Amino acid sequence: MPIGRFLAARNWLGHALIAYDCSPQFDLGVQALLDRERTEREEVVAAIARGIDEAPLPPDLRAVPGSRFMRQLKPFQERDLARMLALSHGANFSVPGAGKTTVAYACYEAERLRHRVERLLVVAPISAFDAWINESMLCMSPAPIVNRLDVRAPRRCEVLLVNYQRLAPRYEQVTEWVLARPCHVILDEAHRIKRGRTGEWGTACLDLAHLAVRRDILTGTPAPQHPMDFIALMDFLWPHQATRILPAGVSQTTPAPDTMLQVSTRLAPLFVRTRKDELGLDPPKLRVERLEMKPLQTQIYEAIRTRMRTELSATARDRVLFSQMKDVVVYLLEAATNPSLLAQAVSGAAGSPTSWPPLPVPAGSTLAERVTNYSKYEMPRKFEKLAAMVADNAQQDRKTLVWSNFVTNLQELATRVLLPFQPALIYGAIPSEEADADFVTRESELRRFREDDACRVLLANPAAMSEGVSLHESCHDAIYLERTFNAGQYLQSIDRIHRLGLAAGVETRITFLVAANTIDEIVDQRVGEKAGRLSQMLRDPSLVTMALPDEDAYGEWVDAEDLDSLFTHLGQQPS
Repeated sequence: MPIGRFLAARNWLGHALIAYDCSPQFDLGVQALLDRERTEREEVVAAIARGIDEAPLPPDLRAVPGSRFMRQLKPFQERDLARMLALSHGANFSVPGAGKTTVAYACYEAERLRHRVERLLVVAPISAFDAWINESMLCMSPAPIVNRLDVRAPRRCEVLLVNYQRLAPRYEQVTEWVLARPCHVILDEAHRIKRGRTGEWGTACLDLAHLAVRRDILTGTPAPQHPMDFIALMDFLWPHQATRILPAGVSQTTPAPDTMLQVSTRLAPLFVRTRKDELGLDPPKLRVERLEMKPLQTQIYEAIRTRMRTELSATARDRVLFSQMKDVVVYLLEAATNPSLLAQAVSGAAGSPTSWPPLPVPAGSTLAERVTNYSKYEMPRKFEKLAAMVADNAQQDRKTLVWSNFVTNLQELATRVLLPFQPALIYGAIPSEEADADFVTRESELRRFREDDACRVLLANPAAMSEGVSLHESCHDAIYLERTFNAGQYLQSIDRIHRLGLAAGVETRITFLVAANTIDEIVDQRVGEKAGRLSQMLRDPSLVTMALPDEDAYGEWVDAEDLDSLFTHLGQQPS
């Protein structure tokens, strides 16, 4: 049976053997697994009891005989490396741009020199692959052979990259490679497994954990929605120990302040974090532009809000239909940004008239006609403001990164509103690997934005590009057309242009376009609350500063507290 299943059932197995008077016989491999798990359990207990213990700095890897590591680490990276190596498995929760990949390669090389590991598996978003390839050459000489997983892992590969979507379908090939030689496994942007065994990615990673000699996780936003997000991360690092590490109250919808303090205290010895204020960067200038919608957009938005409020009042039981409530969020976000986005729902593509939630605008109505032909009547205020800001930035020889969660917005901006600025465009359907020189890919669009002076704008979807991409050398302005309740995605996206390596004195400007009296204001509030909670657990006040300027699918956007805010916006009492 799978190793993970055996270890998960070990307690049951022990009781069964006693009940049936059986004497077990373990081969050396199974005994080694049981011994390792016992040792790790004792290590976790001891670390929590000891608290934060500053580890002595290891020898400079550049001077160690046989070492390939040649990069000079910054003081905070040396500190993080020392604490990572003091544990059998570690978590690096440093802010994006602090050099987590560099520290990870240093940790791998140190463990290789200790003869603990011989190869490295990195599970990461595709957008992070380039960083792992480029950093290997900057950190080590000779650089290890780094390959992406295709059908099978190349035999001579030392560092294997696989994305989360491909891990489960290629699990047998991956485990064969991991078991062939002692392996170090790293999850980059590890918050993607927060669903644990209720999700395909989480299940594959948790099973893989038992095969690794060393396990590490990297993410700047380990629990962007709720403290429960830590459970899967801890169970990957320390299998079956999450309930021992985290307090019982962590599963409450709104954990008590005392619970949050316990989470912070218990986790502190098990992770390292470089805060934004340790990078020596000038803080970004965050600004909210509160915009009044034009008359027709206001009419459409209020009609949708009234329709949802009426239906919700008539069927209070629908509050428990969590997944469908997320569609309401999408309808309201679309209406507050660009009512043309609702045209697909008006056509009936989003559901039937008898389903919950109802279509936002009844088909055949006057309002439906105005939604379908919205662009003929008026341009959204957000589009006008965005175009003016991009033009102003271009006059100052500044490039602009524009974020929107809706692909139709990105396409309309690229082909109509911002066309004079020759925008680059990245969203989920843009492929990630170059097939030939004339084929448009994410890499070619990023290169055009970075290097082509005529390309003044990059239009991007946070789901496709909030992680693993560095733009701080070429862009210092970001504008959010709208945000969702996904706080982690937002916090990650900010660090595309504000990260280690940013030149001193460069002004980084981040602007949020918020439609007045709409769900935009609710999202702004909730994202700030989630960031505040995360900062409390990580003891990092800068997270609040970044969130308060004033995978995955829609299902990752909304939690129970978000719904309470949504009910209030719809004129209902919170559940």
